[in-house]
Amino acid sequence: MRKHVEGEKIPINISFRSEIHHEGEKEVISFRTKGHYYIKGQQTFLVFTEEQPGAGKVNVIYKLSEREVWVSRAGSIKMRQSYRLGEQTAGIYENELGAFQLTINTNKMMLMKDDIQKRGSVQMEYELNVHGQSAGTYFITLHFEEVSSA
Repeated sequence: MRKHVEGEKIPINISFRSEIHHEGEKEVISFRTKGHYYIKGQQTFLVFTEEQPGAGKVNVIYKLSEREVWVSRAGSIKMRQSYRLGEQTAGIYENELGAFQLTINTNKMMLMKDDIQKRGSVQMEYELNVHGQSAGTYFITLHFEEVSSA
């Protein structure tokens, strides 16, 4: 496998799963898509497009570092959130109904990546509050792997 240059966009396959527990109910969202992976300094970036029910395509960026996962969504939905283990962070979610202030309490966060094989995974568990009201406990798993050239 050839060495990749910093900033070079590498095609990847992405598998995403979100499990939301709220008021005794469980909702699962999962999908597979293609995207790009690149490294800039000490950070890894995953860029892809997801299909949001009723909202169409949304462009997503995950910025991964040792201490933080930062997520941005742009399109019919705009969202910016950061996750730091054991910390409370703020975020914002915007759609056609308006802007919503988010508070995130990250309980678990695990980042595993292999920059040589261009693959890895992110796992997070967090409590989400919207305008001070609980929106549930979220369990996120995202796997990525370089598209094989075979």
